[in-house]
Amino acid sequence: MSPRTYSAVLLFIAGMGGFLYGYDIGIIGAALLYLGKTVQLTAAQESLIVAAVLAGGPGSSVAAGAAAEWLGRKRLMIAAGVIFIASVAMMVLADDFGLLFAGRTLQGFSAGMIAVVIPLYLAECLPASIRGRGTATFQLLLTTGILVAASVGAFYTGRVERSGIEDAAALLAAQDAAWRAMFTTAAYPGMLFLLGAFVVSESPRWLMKHGLTERALAALRR
Repeated sequence: MSPRTYSAVLLFIAGMGGFLYGYDIGIIGAALLYLGKTVQLTAAQESLIVAAVLAGGPGSSVAAGAAAEWLGRKRLMIAAGVIFIASVAMMVLADDFGLLFAGRTLQGFSAGMIAVVIPLYLAECLPASIRGRGTATFQLLLTTGILVAASVGAFYTGRVERSGIEDAAALLAAQDAAWRAMFTTAAYPGMLFLLGAFVVSESPRWLMKHGLTERALAALRR
């Protein structure tokens, strides 16, 4: 892989990190249309589920800087990807408030970690001539993630609303499947991000700080 191609891979991973954050923020609006109908939730519980991603982010952001110094940038990206996919599984399988809230909170933790480690990693790995593109790509894909989430939500709600199902039990089952499918869709970019985190090298700056000179030089050459 040429250095130019590798830089493109880094930008792609930055974009996926931003996309995940944006999708988390955007998808809950459409999912709520059916969550309250198929899972017993109070108005307060619905509010907590919505806020959980934004509430979980600040806490993990504070810890992510220290974790990036201790574990390394690459390991923290892998951890964020694993946590994100685990959170998706929890929400898709949830049938009560507890699991939904836990899954959304975990997504917030993952998003906070990504928001810290991706810009840090790009600043230490991208050539100076394109370093600004890293932050721009992260932000662009974050807003794109919100847009895609709205489109996915519209697709699944449209299928239910246009289905013409009159049987109450069948309609409830269709609504239940719709919000679970909305959350399931987030797993695909999550897996791309996780795969990308395994492919890239560790930050050369972190390697050098920890006395791993040969690996740092190899990462710089890459």
